[in-house]
Amino acid sequence: MILDLHIHTTISGDSIITPQMLVPAAINAGLDGVCITEHGIEKSRIAEKLAKEFDFPVFGGMEASTELGDILIFGIDSYPRVIYKATELVEFVKEAGGVTIAAHPFRSNFGRSTYKKSLTVDAACESKILQLVDAMETFNGWSTEEEVTLCQEVSNTLGLNSTGGSDAHIPKQVGCCVTIFENQIENEAELVAALKRGEFIAQDRRIAEHKGPANWFS
Repeated sequence: MILDLHIHTTISGDSIITPQMLVPAAINAGLDGVCITEHGIEKSRIAEKLAKEFDFPVFGGMEASTELGDILIFGIDSYPRVIYKATELVEFVKEAGGVTIAAHPFRSNFGRSTYKKSLTVDAACESKILQLVDAMETFNGWSTEEEVTLCQEVSNTLGLNSTGGSDAHIPKQVGCCVTIFENQIENEAELVAALKRGEFIAQDRRIAEHKGPANWFS
């Protein structure tokens, strides 16, 4: 089953993908389902509605901000606003039965320009956020090839499972990076279980010009 685990809609406030655009864009991209991961402390409230309306798998998650970086969360409805530290957030999600994924963990080291900060594989492997989460997002729609290569090397070194997600903010991005699961996923509980078991692989489906420093705006 092919899922895009990282998508934003207009509800996030920084995307031009309306909820009604999402499923048609996903079908056009050859996806079997999508995950809406709006910024904030609550999972998407429109995922279930869209799934019923379009008879298409749409799962709700969220993208949380912490002092160590952004974290994709599945399996919980919300978390207390007072939680900001990554260690506290991951502990809360784990106790609630959810799953966490480090989103674009090295984005700050690879800006959307020709400038990038130096970061070795050994140094990247010491990233605190990667010691906490269940998986890491290796393929992100906004990543440069250099960033993806580093993520792959870090994932392999740490033995940390890799996911793929478009981080889509414009319709044509949907499905450009995906996570392919071994089995069909019918609901959020099955998604969380599959993520915990590591029954998936990540795949980058972008064409060459979308992997450069200018990404989608070239």
